Amino acid sequence: MVAVTQRINSYLGGVSKQSDDKMLPGQVRECYNGFPDATYGLTKRPGFKHIVNLGTGTTYDDGKWFYIKRDDDEEYVGVIKGSNINIWNAVTGVACTVNYGTGAQAYLSGAKTDYKIITVQDTSIVINSSVTVSTQAAPTFNPHRVASVEVQYVTSSTTYTIEIVINNVTQTATYTTPSSADVNTILTDLESDINAMTGDHAQITVTRLANSLELTSTLAMDVHAEGGLDNKGLTVVEDEVASVGELPIKSVHNRTVKIINTASSADTYWAKFVAHDGVSGEGYWEETRDPGVSPGLDNSTMPHELINTAVNTFTFQKITYENRLVGDNETNSHPSFNGQTITAGFFHNNRLGFLSKDNVIMSQSGDFYNFYFKSAQTTIESDPVDISCSSIKPTSLHAALPTAQGVVLFSENQQFLMFADAGVLTPGLTTIRALSNYEMDRKIEPVDVGTNLNFITKTPGYSRVFSMVTRGQQDNPQVLDLSRVVKEWISPDIDQMISSPQNSMIAMAGQSLNEVFIFRYYNDGKENLMEAWTSWLMPGTVQFIATHSDDMYAVTKQGNQFVLSKAALSQSP
Repeated sequence: MVAVTQRINSYLGGVSKQSDDKMLPGQVRECYNGFPDATYGLTKRPGFKHIVNLGTGTTYDDGKWFYIKRDDDEEYVGVIKGSNINIWNAVTGVACTVNYGTGAQAYLSGAKTDYKIITVQDTSIVINSSVTVSTQAAPTFNPHRVASVEVQYVTSSTTYTIEIVINNVTQTATYTTPSSADVNTILTDLESDINAMTGDHAQITVTRLANSLELTSTLAMDVHAEGGLDNKGLTVVEDEVASVGELPIKSVHNRTVKIINTASSADTYWAKFVAHDGVSGEGYWEETRDPGVSPGLDNSTMPHELINTAVNTFTFQKITYENRLVGDNETNSHPSFNGQTITAGFFHNNRLGFLSKDNVIMSQSGDFYNFYFKSAQTTIESDPVDISCSSIKPTSLHAALPTAQGVVLFSENQQFLMFADAGVLTPGLTTIRALSNYEMDRKIEPVDVGTNLNFITKTPGYSRVFSMVTRGQQDNPQVLDLSRVVKEWISPDIDQMISSPQNSMIAMAGQSLNEVFIFRYYNDGKENLMEAWTSWLMPGTVQFIATHSDDMYAVTKQGNQFVLSKAALSQSP
């Protein structure tokens, strides 16, 4: 029998489940605890250094784990379980202090798959997709309680009349000018007559201004005024005016009037008077909110914040979202996540974005917690963006990854790209178009590996890993099945995926598995010269993994003990 000799230069091909005739040189059937490296070849995986024991028993089973990095001395690993948050310093192992704002713990009512956490500097935003967003209760607004009676001009020997109807009873204040009269004389006499009224009319309060009277009643009233030669010398303004020119020059502080403009409700807005002295008299009118609508979002139902207030100290509290300052439910409506749940969040273009069903809602530019327009009369570029995906398939967005081309949006059956031709997302220019049609597991968040986006697709027997590369706003992306060579090898029980762009690596794990599935690659700028799958066997079931730079953290459950450990990925042989 002739001897056959084959030289294998390295085992950098990693695991392959293909038949022998399709396997490339350097690929193997299984590779446990290996770490393929384009420089050093296939080495043993780095060892994990024990940092601290976290707890025993079922304390953190099915918890939502997360990682926060402030600087080299402040790296934290935490877990949400029940209505509590526990955090440890990943460098020293010290248990951190977590304080709670009033009512904040009520927001921690979800399962581990309900939470999404995004971190910017020292603030992490915690999103619970099991909580339905609601708004503050609308205040009670009683119309026809205020009227402004203003003298427009004075003519001699004419009658100035104010008729006030309350509960179908009419009482009148009248003054007939002599041959010579002034505004002060007219207003003094009319004010005296109103103060002398009886019955329900006695509840009217009169505020005297330079050329007008401000009438306030605890009961609904209908006020009519006339005077002068053409009966236009005395005018009255109640809750509405036809145009801004009819507003009184002087009024009382916070006096609110609706400006109709035209028959269309789109150009109707509300204005309130701001007195210079905060009481009455001279001032100006500014746009405001309809006094009968909800002022804004209910902070207790919106995503909360976890703030790192000091070393090893955190505070979990409600976020103070900006109220609606102008308009009404038509001209400045609530964000489309009102009455729905928020499924994910992201930061892009100096805006905070939330996903809800098939909608993408982004805050005002530079004002992360403001989701309302600045004016009900016009739209400006910094106003919030609220846009829906148009698709013939059922669409429920659950993840977003910003890229140079725009924001890639993920649903279970389809992917989208949100972009603007000018590059900057604005209410008038933002567009969403379908990008690809791949099934995706909604419980595992996609990750960004430098220039590639990776996401998971599951079948009953195994998991697949896809890599997407966007190629421009009008070009279809390139999508590759990275797990083709290891088909049916990756467990269907994985529930997390992380990436390390610096190490050209992705890793997948599951809380019921003691195995971590690793994919590493090396690209020379044109093509991948190395693609290798391997798996690491851990000392317990992997509750959580995270990477930053060249460090990997792992929380494992060994028997009934939860353990935090750390490995250096850049370790040389």
